Amino acid sequence: MACALTHSVSSNALAAGIRGHFGLTQAELGRYLNVSSGYVAHLEAGRRRATPLANLRLARLARLLPPPEGTGVAAPPAPAYVTPAAQPLFGPELPLPGPLAAGPLQKRQRQCARRLALLRRDLYVLTDRAAAQERRRWALPVLEALLTPHPHDPAGATPEEQAHLRRWLAELAAKLPAAPARRPDAPTGLALLLVRMAALEAEAATLAGLPQGEGLG
Repeated sequence: MACALTHSVSSNALAAGIRGHFGLTQAELGRYLNVSSGYVAHLEAGRRRATPLANLRLARLARLLPPPEGTGVAAPPAPAYVTPAAQPLFGPELPLPGPLAAGPLQKRQRQCARRLALLRRDLYVLTDRAAAQERRRWALPVLEALLTPHPHDPAGATPEEQAHLRRWLAELAAKLPAAPARRPDAPTGLALLLVRMAALEAEAATLAGLPQGEGLG
């Protein structure tokens, strides 16, 4: 029976591929495989070999991967978020108020540059977090397909294995709680961050286009 579930890809590459496809953490995959998160880390690094039980469970998950590894469907691509093109404030419709001092303008430009660097870092983190949440929402119904017995894997249909799988799926679903009252969820936080970045980008573009007076700083 194990031969029917043997996978051609090494278990370390398979574990990493499964985690990436379904948006699982090492701890979450470890709970399904009945090993620790550290064991999964060693497995992915090629320092350990999968236990017989873990190998069987990895093979079950592998069936849900898209070809050539499995017969499942590809995951939806993660959206890419960019700030809109910045438009300078001053122009023909809004002339400059008068001579400008170079010192304050340059100081504010530096402040904008530092703040934008921090916001871009936050954008990377929030984008990754929002993508992980969306991947989890997509993955849960896909993973529920494991509850349907496979003809070549009768061991996966035993009451013990089905109960283990249901507990694991319930734990994964619980990882998508409602947003805390004092902190926005990842999509809302991402939208607010993009608004702040757009405002700073516009300010930086305006500052860069202003003529800086001499001796006025």
